[in-house]
Amino acid sequence: MSSRPFRLATFNVENLFSRPDFWDPQRRADQQIGNVLFEDRHEATRVRRIVEAAHSDEKCQLTALALLATQADIIALQEVDSADALRSFRETYLKKLESPHVARTIKAALARDPGLDGEALRRLREQAIADVNYRHLSVIDGNDRRGIDIGLLSRVGWTSIRSHAATTFGKVEVWPEGISEIREGPPDSPRRLTRDDRVFKRDLIEAEFQIDGRDFTLFCCHLKSMTGGREATRVIRQAEAEAIRTLIERRFESHRGGPAAANWALIGDFNDYMEIDGDRAPRDLMTGRPSPGGIGALLDPGFAVNLVERRPAEDRWTAYHPPDDVYCQLDYILVSPALAEANPQAVPDIIRQGQPWRAARHDGPRFPRIGWDRPKSSDHCPVAVTLCLR
Repeated sequence: MSSRPFRLATFNVENLFSRPDFWDPQRRADQQIGNVLFEDRHEATRVRRIVEAAHSDEKCQLTALALLATQADIIALQEVDSADALRSFRETYLKKLESPHVARTIKAALARDPGLDGEALRRLREQAIADVNYRHLSVIDGNDRRGIDIGLLSRVGWTSIRSHAATTFGKVEVWPEGISEIREGPPDSPRRLTRDDRVFKRDLIEAEFQIDGRDFTLFCCHLKSMTGGREATRVIRQAEAEAIRTLIERRFESHRGGPAAANWALIGDFNDYMEIDGDRAPRDLMTGRPSPGGIGALLDPGFAVNLVERRPAEDRWTAYHPPDDVYCQLDYILVSPALAEANPQAVPDIIRQGQPWRAARHDGPRFPRIGWDRPKSSDHCPVAVTLCLR
């Protein structure tokens, strides 16, 4: 017998900040607000704080709409500033959207049974709140220099949660060809990577759950972005992907049947793709050269199943990149082969109502006040799926 169904989702919320200093006033581009350039850096800082606060309120409302549209019980978030920022977002925005659900539940119950007493209504309200409220929250500081971390919101409590941010190349014995040519550090004194360096640019979060008495392990990641060039950054994502696979295989090496037979999922923003609309040999628009992805280690069907591939090839996109006019899958829900087999009808939903109008391929409805570029829910779409454990 399978467990009760539960919803799992991933969502890059694009800079969910609460701090007012995530820009660099020394950088000339950050001294421009709209089409106005402020030569005085202090004035630019003051103006940007006001502008960003106003933009943040509208964006957070749209982000909350997209998040709640997943109807997820467990959701991994990328680009979260801190636990305080996520808690503020939950209390200020999510709860306002959850309250009508609770009220509708109670109204429906009273319509069915007008004789419900105060105690019955209290229990009903508590259950209705538990059905929608993300009372479990976690954000762990990772390695990102901008301070964007991985967050977790859940209606289901985890039994343990841990970070792999300190994992080094040497610890996972990962050192792909070309990684030694990567240079890091300040521009005036860069250095080459060594096996003692940390492999993850952000983190890999590992959370353990018990769902109807069954073990479920969730891995959440946010791989290196393509900023700086897809080709130039590919080897870093390749190293991260190989490290994630190694850690998952080690985690379940003693499990009966190995990793393939265990209940686990890997979700997050991989910042990479292996195909575009089914074309598995995409080319770079600037050079014309082949542009392969760096996450193949994770998409090996013997290791994991990419549930989004159950959608039609042209309908797998989770992000739109305007400079290349590319719609592609950057956000993934991978599950073990056994979990995929136990859920043959599980096809992920991709919530696109929060995408800006520039993502013209989406011809469905959008949330109110969505703009051409902004405001928007995020530059990524949430991805959600319903699963049952074996």
